[in-house]
Amino acid sequence: MFFLFKDKPEIKKIISLKKEPKVDKDSLLKLGMPPRIVDQYAFTIKSGKLYNKSFFISDPRENLIYFFDKKGHFVAKAPVIDGSDIQSKDKKQLEEAYKHWSEHAAEIGFKYNKTSKKYEDGTGRNRPYSETVVYNHIAKGSGKFFPQGVYKVPSVYHSDNFVGNCKNTFDVETMQGRDLSLAIHGLYKTQFRITTMKNMLAMIKTDFKDMSVPKSYSETMAKNLRNYTFNNSYGCINVPEGFLLLTEKLAPGSLLIVLGEEKEGYLVEI
Repeated sequence: MFFLFKDKPEIKKIISLKKEPKVDKDSLLKLGMPPRIVDQYAFTIKSGKLYNKSFFISDPRENLIYFFDKKGHFVAKAPVIDGSDIQSKDKKQLEEAYKHWSEHAAEIGFKYNKTSKKYEDGTGRNRPYSETVVYNHIAKGSGKFFPQGVYKVPSVYHSDNFVGNCKNTFDVETMQGRDLSLAIHGLYKTQFRITTMKNMLAMIKTDFKDMSVPKSYSETMAKNLRNYTFNNSYGCINVPEGFLLLTEKLAPGSLLIVLGEEKEGYLVEI
């Protein structure tokens, strides 16, 4: 059986799922899909372990995210603004990156009250709770990155904190079901991020439904790994509204594959 990419009827036999799944990588490269994304896409399809799940591939090195449906069809791509810390395999930094929001809040004395459904000061000082206070605490740590690996996207919802007149927040958890404070969501509503994303979209030139990305864009991002302009989140993957609108209905139950940030060893096994 052969799958065709949506909106690309001229592309034949890119994926073959007879006995052993195969991917025509050359065809994808000719269509402008970046090599690192192509490599992970082929690696994922060939694994045969998707079990009828749609999936995201996010590349923190080139600030890109791609989404494919359950049949492996390309759906959408977009530039991303991601974590301000370089991806790490250091145990302490990984522990920091994997913390849930409630753990960050607890470290500065705020505990979640299940009855009132609010965070409250547990120190007796009656301090007012705000997300800004917790964000300021996270900013002091070194876990502001999305670790290389594969994750689940169990649900989506709307948050007024982020850009997107839709379900603009895609929850992320580990494959073992551990909730994380990390997520895919619309741009945090600051003028800096909104302006940065406009510039990134101008550099990428192509539509969300076009899989091609100019080589110049990928090279610019790779040269700016430590540039705060493109990497200034607390670890979450910030995406433009256009990408959210194309993926929000398909995202629940999907997988998120986050590539390694280095030149080598970036592939992720499902």
